[in-house]
Parts: sequence; structure tokens; C-alpha cells
Amino acid sequence: MIMLNDEDYELLKKLVSFKQSQTKQFAADFLKKLYEDITETEDYIIAKGDIPIVLIAHLDTVFEDDNYERNFIYRYFNGIMWHPSGAGFDDKAGIFIIFKILEEGYLPHVIFTTDEELGSIGAKRMVKDLIKHPFNDLKYLIELDRANEYDCVFYGCENQEFIRYVESFGFVRSFGTSSDINHICPVWNVAGVNLSVGYKDQHSANETLDVKIMFNTISKVKEMLDDAENIERYFKYSADIIK
Repeated sequence: MIMLNDEDYELLKKLVSFKQSQTKQFAADFLKKLYEDITETEDYIIAKGDIPIVLIAHLDTVFEDDNYERNFIYRYFNGIMWHPSGAGFDDKAGIFIIFKILEEGYLPHVIFTTDEELGSIGAKRMVKDLIKHPFNDLKYLIELDRANEYDCVFYGCENQEFIRYVESFGFVRSFGTSSDINHICPVWNVAGVNLSVGYKDQHSANETLDVKIMFNTISKVKEMLDDAENIERYFKYSADIIK
């Protein structure tokens, strides 16, 4: 059984207790300790790294209007976290995953966006500001904002080579309605995927987070980052319909 150590528990507990403005400041401070090239606006944060893959998560939750600090219950025997009225693991789990990967010495490009739950407002404003992506080299984007365990979601991107590549890391294609990459990838003409991070029943009081699944996703994303040097060219966004 994979269990959170004390530092991981405190980090996730802190993230869950934050509202969006606090999460944004915390994320900016975290990135500034590791990255030299950071762009921060009211709507998004971009950190340029040395691995040509973007990791992206959103800073808000559907619980922004609650006026108390949010905590959670962690069952060590099965690795499940929950809160009686919902904890906001969508997308605090995604942010946690990115932090953990960075702590292990990886420096991919990173994007944090605001107000995804209100219609990807931060992502839309980012691509309005940046019609072309701002990175010297970019192979593809990984969003960490999907329920369940093995899902990989591509939205309008039908680049079959990219889909097969992502599935080779143990994910299974699923389908969703919208997320930040749904608005970013077509504009930047780069493929992207949204991966499962282990939460279920998001946006409800029944929301849970499976720690084992979250750490399995961390391991798979690290494998993908390690393989970046073997990708000869970037994966182009494609909206072709599957025949």
C-alpha cells in the first residue's frame, strides 16, 4: 500500500485548505524557487523548463465560495481521502502531482490556470495573449485533471500517433466534454492529453481521492518525461475525424 509520508500529507492538506488566490500565490512561490523564466498574470502562471513537455493543472475548485478552511479525512488502511462536503481534489490533486514531480528534480514546462471550473477562463485568456506557445521546444501537453485511474482524454485532438504513444504508458482512451487543453491545443497546434489523477465523484460531497492511483500517475508521468528525448518531433494537434 502506497501511503503519504508526513510531508506529503501536510502539503496536500495545505493545498486543500487554500482558495484559488492562496493556491496561486503558493504555486508562484514554489515555482520561483526552481525556475528562472516565469510569467505570471492575473489569469495564469507559466514556467519554462528544460524538458519539452508541459504539465498543466488549474488552481480553482468548485468549492471557492465556502468560508471555512477545508480539511480532509485520510484512511490509512485503504489510502482513500475524503471530506464530508467535498475537498476540491479537482484539481488540487493535479497541483500536488506537479509539485511532487518537480521536487524529484524534473523541470518540465509548467502552466497553472485560473477559473477552469468557470469555463477555462484563465486558459482562454492565456491563448488570447499568446497565439503561439512561448516555449523554445515543446513536444506535447499533459493536463492532470481527470477522474479515475487509467483515463487518457484527447478531446478534439485525433492525432493517432500521439494517442497510441500515450496509451503505451498504461492509459486507456476515454472521452470528456472539456478542459483547459481543449482550448489551448488547437490554438498552439500541439497535441495534449488529460490524465487520471485518482479522484472520483468530483464536484460533490461524495468526492474521494485514491492515493495509490495518484502516485501511480506520478510514476507514469515521470516515465513520459524521461522519454521526451526520444521524441524526434512534436506531436501536432489534429482534428481529423477517425475513419
